[in-house]
Amino acid sequence: MRCLVALSLAHLLAGQAPAGQVATSRFFAAGQVAEFTIQLTDEALAKLRGEPRQWVRSEVRVDRTTLDSVALKLKGAAGSFREVDDRPALTLRFDKFSRGQRWHGMTKVHLNNSVQDDTALCEWLGARVYSAAGYPAPRVGHALVSLNGKPLGLYVLREAFDAEFLASRFGTEAGNLYEGGFCQDLDAELEKNAGDGPADRSDLARVIAACRAPVAKRPATLAAVVDVPRFVDFVAIEAMLGHWDGYSKNRNNYRLWLPRQGRALFLPHGMDQLYGDATASILTWPPALVASAALEHPPTRKLYRERLRQLLPLFAPQVLLGDLDAVAERVAKRLPDDAARTHREAVAGLRERIKERYQSLREQVAAPEPQPLQLARDKAVPVRGWTEAAESEGIEVAAQRLDGIHVLAIRCTQDGEQAGAWRTTVLLARGRYRLSAQARCTGVIAPAADENGEVGGGVSLAVDDARSARLYDKHAWQALTCDFEVAEFQREVEFTARLRARGGRAWYKAEGFTLKRLE
Repeated sequence: MRCLVALSLAHLLAGQAPAGQVATSRFFAAGQVAEFTIQLTDEALAKLRGEPRQWVRSEVRVDRTTLDSVALKLKGAAGSFREVDDRPALTLRFDKFSRGQRWHGMTKVHLNNSVQDDTALCEWLGARVYSAAGYPAPRVGHALVSLNGKPLGLYVLREAFDAEFLASRFGTEAGNLYEGGFCQDLDAELEKNAGDGPADRSDLARVIAACRAPVAKRPATLAAVVDVPRFVDFVAIEAMLGHWDGYSKNRNNYRLWLPRQGRALFLPHGMDQLYGDATASILTWPPALVASAALEHPPTRKLYRERLRQLLPLFAPQVLLGDLDAVAERVAKRLPDDAARTHREAVAGLRERIKERYQSLREQVAAPEPQPLQLARDKAVPVRGWTEAAESEGIEVAAQRLDGIHVLAIRCTQDGEQAGAWRTTVLLARGRYRLSAQARCTGVIAPAADENGEVGGGVSLAVDDARSARLYDKHAWQALTCDFEVAEFQREVEFTARLRARGGRAWYKAEGFTLKRLE
């Protein structure tokens, strides 16, 4: 197994690291469930209601330790953010208002509310797999949290990406640690979290430029600025964990370490939705900038397939479930009876998904390389494999026969705006394409105009951000076309045939969908 720069607990205890790092390692190794009792003034609460990302002072008691003037702010993105009067995710910084104050050697921790993970174990599980592979990841524990006397329940306690993290994993802070932000690739305005690297983002610009270098020069250019073999491990583990909301699949939930001396390294983050789909593909081509640029190089893709095979033993149920059960039981024992029972039921579901996932991984590791759809230019081929998707209440999506023709139908069944669609995906190589369909409709009432006065919805085709013309009211069979481009080497492209309206119905000819590659 490839070995990365890391400080083990044994090395720490041997005196090869500062005392703070030793204390942090001991805390996470012990696996205790900490108890945080947090007190906020009325003034601090009011500030967080208006400016949740601003620091306020809090008084914190953790187990038998009282910490004065702890800086606190709310955290979380679209799925996990909760207001302060609900069940907020929190960031605590111990030394911001009280110089030199630490807790178990740490100056900063995160308390994640785990609202998207009813086991509160996915982040721990992801960190465990990355660490077992020799890949740096933040350490994870658990905590019980109360705020102003209100019990908030079980939280995930996570080590922060900060100067201490950099020092403990890489032995230096010389460089920049960037935060990916919400669904942002490297070419967005990434926020700097830590480090003392160049302030002009020239380090980040070099990585972006390498990804966009001419195809023939790209492998060498990219390898000069990104540690490609380690990046392959990062992408492989993301895929094997089913981390659909990570960097390679969704350009989300990641940190990027750019050392002054050395090459870029991605760090895993936001792993609270792992193992959601036991059969999620590990062979689809990832769309993210660095992942696409790296894996389009045949030797790198070959390395990716080899690493999938070599990493597979880390995902075996007999490897994961023993430690998982021990942590889960330690957590359950600290919960009230009803909550403990619910937690154990959720963990039982996760255990089954781990077993199912391993079986799927074994099959996929042995599967042949997926091939993109082969298309001669300007020759249309049929598009099949459509599946229904009710996107709102009051919508009916079903295959039918209409005037002897097999159709894919969508019908609004109640008042108010509704939406439904038919979808399918196709693996395509780089190029320009046209998706075509035959559609008809009746009684289609357009949705209300948006704040810019634009009316959307109707009957239409969509691919990525591209969309066909829209049909409203009543139309006999009519051709719809949607032109789009695949800029990556290969990409799994989703096609959508949709009705969004305040009433009406639409039909698409099931055999009328075609795809053509354009010059």
